[in-house]
Amino acid sequence: MKKVLLASEYKVFLRRNTNLLMRRGFQLFTATSGGQALNLLDNHHFDLIIADFKLDDMSGCTLCSLIRKEDKFKHLPVILACHNIPGSIERVEQSGATAMLLKPIDPLQMLETIGSFIGLHLGRSKRVVLKVKVVSTEANLEFFCYSHDISNTGILLETDYQLALRSRINCQFTLPDLYQIETDGEIIRCMSAMECENLYGVKFIALPLSCRRAIDNYVAATENLAREVPHRDPYFSPRQ
Repeated sequence: MKKVLLASEYKVFLRRNTNLLMRRGFQLFTATSGGQALNLLDNHHFDLIIADFKLDDMSGCTLCSLIRKEDKFKHLPVILACHNIPGSIERVEQSGATAMLLKPIDPLQMLETIGSFIGLHLGRSKRVVLKVKVVSTEANLEFFCYSHDISNTGILLETDYQLALRSRINCQFTLPDLYQIETDGEIIRCMSAMECENLYGVKFIALPLSCRRAIDNYVAATENLAREVPHRDPYFSPRQ
């Protein structure tokens, strides 16, 4: 059973998200202050932490920064929740948080985000077409891929380079809005098709917060365009 720590000064936030995650089989611990959260962290092994921007005694950003000072918590996923107001997003990005959720929190988005960090499929990721060139590296060997689609949890790549399941690669590509993405990924499925080379499903590993936001924005914009102009191809042209 995965163990999750929820921290917020708001009882409604704690109650609502506790109920949501307990129904998915998580063991939940709650704290209203950063001090309580740090004490729980000293006495329990958590798989993930979700902290609100506001706590009784400190901000969620301060809590995250304190957690990151401990080497043993360097890779512990910490998700911060905040409103989309000036300064808040910048503070979250500088805190060392693994991911950010904008309030009011969409339950499906929360489940998808949590699942992407703890290896569980808790929701259906929104996947849209993306056709760009991807520069990848495995064991210091560089090769090229072309993407087919993308979500905030992974990307589908086509390449003639042979990859093994569970192998890890580094991926670099540019979204159509010119935002550059670089992240590590794990090969979680291999496929083949008549019209192309091998296809590989890549799960993002420790996707940087700024990259996650850029991908989320791209997915949302592409979905909106598809709804607004259903009679035309909303996606970008194939590779040239």
